[in-house]
Amino acid sequence: MKKIAVVILSLLLSAGIVWAKGFEVQKKAGDLSVVVKMDNSPAVMGDNGVVVTVKDAAGKEVMDAGVKVEYSMPAMPGMPAMNYGAVLALNKDVYQGKLNFSMSGPWNVVVKIVRGGKTVSTKFTVDVQ
Repeated sequence: MKKIAVVILSLLLSAGIVWAKGFEVQKKAGDLSVVVKMDNSPAVMGDNGVVVTVKDAAGKEVMDAGVKVEYSMPAMPGMPAMNYGAVLALNKDVYQGKLNFSMSGPWNVVVKIVRGGKTVSTKFTVDVQ
C-alpha cells in the first residue's frame, strides 16, 4: 500500500512540474539563435515576465545588443488595433522584461535585436488566455 501511495504521489508531483513549465519558443533572427521564455503558459492578461536569450552562430551568448519586444493585436470589428512594446534589460547573460497583454486572444510578437548597427527580428504568435 505504501508503494502505491509513493507512486501516485510521484506521478502527481511530476505532473505539477510539467504543468508549471512556462511558454518557450526557439527561433532564428538572421544568424542569431533566439529563445523566448515567458513565465506563464498559456500567457495571461496582465503582466507576463519574459526572458530572451540570444546566441551567435558559434553558440556564445550575445551581451552587446539592444533587445525590444513589440506585440500587437490587429483591429477587429468595433476595436482598434493594439500595439505595445517593451525594451528588455540585460541581466547577466539574458534580456528580461514584462509584457502586459490587455486582452485575451492571439497576439503577434516580434523580437527585434540591434547589434553593430544591424537590426534582425523574429516573429511568433502567443495565444493569451
